[in-house]
Amino acid sequence: MGRGKPLTDFEKGQIAAKNDQGLSNRQIARDLGRSLDAINRFIKDPLNHGTKKSPGRPSLLTVRDKRQILRKASNAVITCSKIKCDLNLSVSNETVRRVISKSKFIKYRKMKKAPMLTSVHRQKRLEFARKNIRTDWRQIVFSDEKKFNCDGPDGYNSYWHDLRKEKLRFSRRNFKGGGCMVWAAISSAGRVKLCFVSKRMDGSEYRYVLRRSLLPFWRRNRHKNYQFMQDGAPCHRARKTIKWLEDRRIPVLTWPACSPDFNIIENVWGYMARKVYEGNKSYDNVGQLKKAIVKAWHAVDQNLLDNLFLSLDNRLYELTLNSGGHINY
Repeated sequence: MGRGKPLTDFEKGQIAAKNDQGLSNRQIARDLGRSLDAINRFIKDPLNHGTKKSPGRPSLLTVRDKRQILRKASNAVITCSKIKCDLNLSVSNETVRRVISKSKFIKYRKMKKAPMLTSVHRQKRLEFARKNIRTDWRQIVFSDEKKFNCDGPDGYNSYWHDLRKEKLRFSRRNFKGGGCMVWAAISSAGRVKLCFVSKRMDGSEYRYVLRRSLLPFWRRNRHKNYQFMQDGAPCHRARKTIKWLEDRRIPVLTWPACSPDFNIIENVWGYMARKVYEGNKSYDNVGQLKKAIVKAWHAVDQNLLDNLFLSLDNRLYELTLNSGGHINY
């Protein structure tokens, strides 16, 4: 049965006056032509009468159904439609989506990219953490290569859409519009000179980069006892490259495979990409892109580098807690 219309202010005054005269609730209801229940509720709590909000239509899902939905959605790549089918629920997909969205523990996120870790990778990473527990990370020079595209970084296609305006489009030209590869290194003393390299750099070109950028820095800071960090790319592991480093007395830190989450220069690349492609910017040619990269490289502040070096002990600790698994960096 539907609810009657709410009492007016005049009716409330009449009820209060008749109640003060000693009339019964039933008599007041007959005089005003209202239900006995409405009169009873008003007299019982006149100040809060009519303020309680209607709970609305009762939920089609039981508490158990909601628990099962959240359990299915927890850290899972699964659609609302699949959850509904698996649990044999006679509700809409939107109802399932609302249950998940109301949870304070489950939020929709883009999945982060991470290298595949085998049991051997995990073991090597754990050994690396144990071996370097007392390492002074400010004595390490971190290096890496990064690819930049004229059209924007891979996966840079999200934005806040204002429904009052036209939709933005993320366009790519044929053959990706060109791009370039850069090599760089960072240290606690500052940035090492950035170099543009070919997209398929071999050992010979890599040694040229080291001779041009790393060696002058190393000679200027020979008294600081730095160690050089490089990943396991083929051009890095070439015999001639290893011998070149040994001949110049540049000690190399043993680095575990599939560990970009521990290389702090990856965070510098992220900072630079945000600068280079700020405002969904793209470039007409590689020359413009290179100028933007150099500008972003010079914008890397020493405070940023200092904070990244300070984070390495926490990364090492998290790496140990996760038994060599992925860490949140």
